[in-house]
Amino acid sequence: MATKKAPVKKTARDVLAAELRSMMKNLDEEGLAFLVEQARVHLHNMNVIRLEEELAAASRSDKKGAAKKSANRLPAADFRIDRSPSGATYHIISGGKWKMFTDEEMLTMVKIAQSKDTLLEVSHRLWDWLARERPDAFEDLDLEDHHDPRIKELVKLLRKKFAVRKN
Repeated sequence: MATKKAPVKKTARDVLAAELRSMMKNLDEEGLAFLVEQARVHLHNMNVIRLEEELAAASRSDKKGAAKKSANRLPAADFRIDRSPSGATYHIISGGKWKMFTDEEMLTMVKIAQSKDTLLEVSHRLWDWLARERPDAFEDLDLEDHHDPRIKELVKLLRKKFAVRKN
């Protein structure tokens, strides 16, 4: 008598991966590019979470109390800006979180950032615009208040990455 092997139990990941593979043959290039971009963002977020967990574990094991001192400091800005494959939107990514902005919103922020005024003045102007137009961005990008030094880092990145063409 032949022995039957127990059926292989599929994990939720296996089921999802199989479903994605079956859909891929029906997607066009734009759809595949979108999925790749989303996968990159998700992988980045997973990496940030892993690093944050490692940092938290290291902080807990610090016996000299240094963890308590560093917990009161704001995390360093790690902003990144990615353009969607269609070019219609931009994603500002920070601390494993991201916020989507339209092309028009990004142009407005770049114009604010490109002002010749001081970094402090421009940072306040960008903060005011976000408060008026996109208050949802504060929580998603972990911006505390208009004194948060990370808003200055965002202005610097906008200045560095973009230039407004003059017609």
